[in-house]
Amino acid sequence: MAEAMFDPTIYENMKVALEGAVYDLDLAGAILVTARKDRVDLATMSREYRIEFQDREARGGEKPAARMTLLASASDLAGEVLELAPIERLGCLLRVSFALYVDSLAECEEIADMLVDVWGGRPEIRQSLSFVYDPEGAPIRYENTVTLDFGRKINEDNVEDLVSIVDHTVLSLRRLSGQE
Repeated sequence: MAEAMFDPTIYENMKVALEGAVYDLDLAGAILVTARKDRVDLATMSREYRIEFQDREARGGEKPAARMTLLASASDLAGEVLELAPIERLGCLLRVSFALYVDSLAECEEIADMLVDVWGGRPEIRQSLSFVYDPEGAPIRYENTVTLDFGRKINEDNVEDLVSIVDHTVLSLRRLSGQE
């Protein structure tokens, strides 16, 4: 008896496209992939793929890092597999974030302006700062996590956009590293 062929989900197809686009740049020597995670959350039955990289040309000890995260909820995965929802309402979320250090809050304005220059009016840009308290009074360095929120789901219709987003992420990383 022949079994039905497995049809990859939107999440799986987008993960392969994202991973391929990033590793192509790694193999070309433009970036260095530093971490990768592919998780299934059994409590929520959701999926998460995360890939992190740095600019190979960046100099110094504390290089900014980029993280691209693809997320699929249980409702999106089940809706697709069980055909419970129209395919145009299904998809996954893409998050782009950067981790870097800043010495003053004024640098956040410069970072926001630079990212608006690269990305235009979209996506929404959020910056979260944290620091380790030092009772000895050492100068404060802020760890800045910059998150770009696109505000919508993506699917296979957005594969070309995904490649462009990877390119914009690398350009942003280069500018954050002082390379461009």
